[in-house]
Amino acid sequence: MKQLSKIMLAAVASVALAAPSFAWDFSASGSATASFNQTSVKANSLAATKEDTSASGFSSEGSSLKLSSSNTDGANTTTFSYTLDWDGNLDETIAVSGSKKVGEWTASAGVSYNRDRVGCSQGDNTTVAQNKCTTSAQTGEDSTSVTLTNGTMTIVMGDAAHLSTQNVSSGSVAAGLDGMDSADADTAVGAMVDDFHGVSLGYALSDTMSVTVAYQVDNDDVMGTGEPLDGESSTTHNTSGFGVGFSGTFGPATVGLTQASGSTADATNNADASKKSTSWSTLGLGVKIDLGDIDPFISFGTATGTAGSDSTVGNKHDGSEVGLTYALGADTVTFVMGTLSDQSSAADKPTEWSIMEVGYATAVGPASLSVGYGTTAKTDADNTAVDGYSRTDLDVALSLSF
Repeated sequence: MKQLSKIMLAAVASVALAAPSFAWDFSASGSATASFNQTSVKANSLAATKEDTSASGFSSEGSSLKLSSSNTDGANTTTFSYTLDWDGNLDETIAVSGSKKVGEWTASAGVSYNRDRVGCSQGDNTTVAQNKCTTSAQTGEDSTSVTLTNGTMTIVMGDAAHLSTQNVSSGSVAAGLDGMDSADADTAVGAMVDDFHGVSLGYALSDTMSVTVAYQVDNDDVMGTGEPLDGESSTTHNTSGFGVGFSGTFGPATVGLTQASGSTADATNNADASKKSTSWSTLGLGVKIDLGDIDPFISFGTATGTAGSDSTVGNKHDGSEVGLTYALGADTVTFVMGTLSDQSSAADKPTEWSIMEVGYATAVGPASLSVGYGTTAKTDADNTAVDGYSRTDLDVALSLSF
């Protein structure tokens, strides 16, 4: 009996000592924002005056509600999260990510599933079919990537943002800034790149410089943004692409550059499909200078797409932004202005627009107060529905994260 008591005491002590190392830390977070907005829009040069939009006035929103838990076991970590968010429908996202280290190498990956809930529709109560709730559930496995790094070399394989857009611009709460190819890809001004399936290798040349090369092979958009222009489809064509990114700090300036290109090609050996192809190339540059309280920045980007069977079919997107952030103690003033251009073919006159934003952000106790004013003006010589468009937008937002 005495021996059994010792064994039980040792077991209890082992559990007590081991429990902290296997403990999970739980947390809950969210945020709330109350806003005032005043927006005036003139549809085109044919419109007599600007009109206040229905969005003008006070509004509020609760941002994503997130429950998370994490565990650390030596150099290994695991994080679980459950998030509810609204972006036109209710996103219910369950995600798990983790990293493990063996020797000098650390590997990390994650999996995430979004159970989108569109909502319910109600008819006249005469049939079951007229009263139903629809769910836009995920229809396949989550696409993901695996990252392997030793601090100097980083390998990423799978579906990931392998290259940076190099955008370094700062904006305000106002709706003045816009994206390149805003009707489709809608990327920040810079290189038009996004998530794609491929592999990338990043290498730290020094403490202040690094280079990344990326290779794409899948059946999706070129570098994640370049859509097919020649009538080809993902069922008949494959996509391949290659890109290089560089980031370096030189004194007070940080410079980033990304260049990428790719094309589609028939994968079925079909005579008609082989005639169709699309090629895209893109370039992005970002420069940010740290001058103490004043930090100027420049973002530049261009992208060109061409259909293989018809050289008159193609898209061209250009953008540039210049501005600065100015620190007033704990407060921040932001100013940015820029130009954008979209062209859908060689014969098309481009849609061009100028943008401007100025903003002020401060803390009021535990809350954040932001004020922003933005303007947008568009011209298009062969599209009277857009030519002469203008918009002014004033936003005041009071936010609390908890």
